[in-house]
Amino acid sequence: ESWREMSRGLPSGDMGKIGLAVTPADPDLVYATIEASAEERGFYRSKDKGESWERRNSYISNGTGPHYYQEIEASPHNPDVVYQMDVFFQVTRDGGANFDNLGTGREKHSDNHALWIDPENGNHLLAGTDAGLYETFDDGLTWRHFPNLPVSQFYKVAVDNSEPFYNILGGAQDLGTLFGPSRTMNIEGVRNRDWYVPMGADGYGVAFDPTDPNILYFETQQGNLYRHDRRSEEAIGIQPQPAPGDPPERWNWDSPILISPHSSNRLYFASQRLWRSDDRGDSWTPVSGDLTTNRNRYELELIDRVWSVDALYDNGAMSKYATVTAITESPLTEGVILVGTDDGMVQVTEDGGANWRIAGTLPGLPALSFVNDVEASLHDASTFFAVADAHKIGDFRPYVFESRDRGRSWRSIGGDLPAGTIVWAIQQDHEIADLLFLGTEFGVYFSPNRGTNWIKLGAGVPTIAFRDIKIHRRDDDLVGATFGRGFYVLDDYTPLREIATGALTHGSAVFPVRDAWWYIPNVPMQAPGKPTLGSTDYTAPNPPFGAVFTYFIEDVPLTARETRRETEREIRTAGADVPFPGWEALAAEAVEGSPRVLLLVRDAAGEPVRWVEGRTRAGLHRASWDLRRPAPNPVEFPSTGFVPPWVSAPQGPLVAPGRYSVELIMVSSAGARTLGSVQEFTVKAVPTAPPGTDFAAVAAFQREAGELMRRVSGAGKELGQANERLRYMRLALVQAPRANPALFERIDAAAAALTELQTRLYGDGTRGRLNEATTPSISGRVGGVVYGHWDTRQMPTTTFRRSLEVAAGEFATLRADLSAIIDIDLPALEEALEAAGAPWTPGRRIP
Repeated sequence: ESWREMSRGLPSGDMGKIGLAVTPADPDLVYATIEASAEERGFYRSKDKGESWERRNSYISNGTGPHYYQEIEASPHNPDVVYQMDVFFQVTRDGGANFDNLGTGREKHSDNHALWIDPENGNHLLAGTDAGLYETFDDGLTWRHFPNLPVSQFYKVAVDNSEPFYNILGGAQDLGTLFGPSRTMNIEGVRNRDWYVPMGADGYGVAFDPTDPNILYFETQQGNLYRHDRRSEEAIGIQPQPAPGDPPERWNWDSPILISPHSSNRLYFASQRLWRSDDRGDSWTPVSGDLTTNRNRYELELIDRVWSVDALYDNGAMSKYATVTAITESPLTEGVILVGTDDGMVQVTEDGGANWRIAGTLPGLPALSFVNDVEASLHDASTFFAVADAHKIGDFRPYVFESRDRGRSWRSIGGDLPAGTIVWAIQQDHEIADLLFLGTEFGVYFSPNRGTNWIKLGAGVPTIAFRDIKIHRRDDDLVGATFGRGFYVLDDYTPLREIATGALTHGSAVFPVRDAWWYIPNVPMQAPGKPTLGSTDYTAPNPPFGAVFTYFIEDVPLTARETRRETEREIRTAGADVPFPGWEALAAEAVEGSPRVLLLVRDAAGEPVRWVEGRTRAGLHRASWDLRRPAPNPVEFPSTGFVPPWVSAPQGPLVAPGRYSVELIMVSSAGARTLGSVQEFTVKAVPTAPPGTDFAAVAAFQREAGELMRRVSGAGKELGQANERLRYMRLALVQAPRANPALFERIDAAAAALTELQTRLYGDGTRGRLNEATTPSISGRVGGVVYGHWDTRQMPTTTFRRSLEVAAGEFATLRADLSAIIDIDLPALEEALEAAGAPWTPGRRIP
């Protein structure tokens, strides 16, 4: 409501960024680290709550400057202890008279931006850095990292075409350049250990050689460009150098790099001018003059005026000004190149750089705005897109543009983007020209109609800055680089193409299905979930294994109860009496099942393979099929108790690679009906199986084992139920005085016969309980085949084939013996019990 300035003892000239700290250890103390002139800047202390100040030290930041570090934290325990955020933590233990490094700087990552001091323990600190969160219990002597927090800050992203899964390359704030898989072939997902850092410092523009995924291009700040060969893990510097007499090169902090779509050996890189290399960076030729305004930033207005060169600019560790920030070349016409700059320029060449012209005005864009991205259309050689922002002058409006005449004129395609949404990057779909994607300050948007309307993508995307986005054209994935939450991947965005062409107006349907890779997800640790590593091990989940089905449900049929209640709500709203529905209607409601959405998978011959249950709600959904037939195990309701991590749900045998189809079916009281058309897709093998593997033979053998396992496990349940019937017979027999005493012996004989069958089926229980070796049982032989072969695509061994053959022969005999007991002996015993007037027992028919 009211303020007064405190100035006694503070710098008399201009003051810039100020960090403040107070401490409960002495409420009268206030500390300040103040950006000012060299004579007055430094660390200040007040002993009277800010009424008067003394300069204790000239220290404000160690190298990078107050624009980057200017926060301080005072100890709540010792009033003389204050920590200064910096590249390496600085600490004073005498109220600012002296500062020193906290530790050697090698105990954890540098670049410290936040600090928490435990109010109960001054030695317990939490530090927020460019590499995440660290914790110390000894005041900085040793630190531990929290690797389960995905908080990396990425500027740029690139993807390669490795199979079966592509890799991601990204430049990160003070984490260097990171390389890792988009997904893995293990059940856990993408783990921290699956990533590595081929170069440190800060990482920015990145690219993969499209013909050789082992060749990477990346840079550190200020245009230090490298070519890296993964085979040797060696990098060579390839930054262009000016000729004698040339003006100095002005490199942006995040200088743009582009591999020409017309030659994988041709690179474009930019300072204030565009450079070209036709030998992967070994040599360079400038193909432009200065493409910027070439304005001197010290002559620009700041806070409505131009300041002295000695003012508090603090431009250390920042970009040069008047630099090229974005490059694109038409993939349809070689040499048609467009660039954008950090000072609002867009320039075009149509002859590979021999001649340049300034593009037309971007409508409504303030002068000197930052051009974040330019992209050439994949469908028309005259069409380009550009995105820019003017937040440095307080204008946060979204600026998105399209030109259809090679930059001569532009139109805004920002459409209905929310106000205040800075746009960082744009991509165009390679099949549908009107389908566009934006990376923005607050998430990812797509437009099905070339920018007229924009729809925000959710389903797990955080409200965070997406500084760059790329489309993986082979896999139809959208990959986003966020500034603060790592990478995100939208797997198979092809349903958005269907939406863009009006699919949602045609009713419920399953969309085209991406081909599914056929392999065995491996368990990399002792058990699923990595319990050995504890909770601090981070893993990004893989997409669902197998074939992923995307389907749209326009509406779900209402049940009779739902229909009645909807009608009753309307009647009640109208203030009328709600009629009694009638007993027959209520009875019918009680037995009516809820609608269900099912997806039926068939093989190339049309044979049903698997039902996949889907979500029964209106809207867009996904479900996955694990490329297996149903589990042959007897059906059981899910356990609600503790399940050890090494116990997994039953699974069925693998199908073979080949063509399959999926059909979307709605089951309701009106019957079953197909929704939309049947979609075909391919299951294709990852080429890692041993040479000579007959995938069809593998699948056929597993199916044979699965069918035998289904019958064997069913026989085991029958045995259990038969024993249960005998248990009830014994109990009932003593309540039937008219029963012939010989019935006791007959029941015992039947129990003995079942025990003998149990031994044949499951092995010698007596020896097993005493931990002695037993002869292989029928179930043991089948289980050995299933558990030994169903997690591989390899051909079955001779031992597996023989085990299945022996088990099948022995089971045929056992099944006949079991049938005789169940079909003849047990009914005869139950008839005798009935004749004797015994109480009813489970399984007995009532005459």
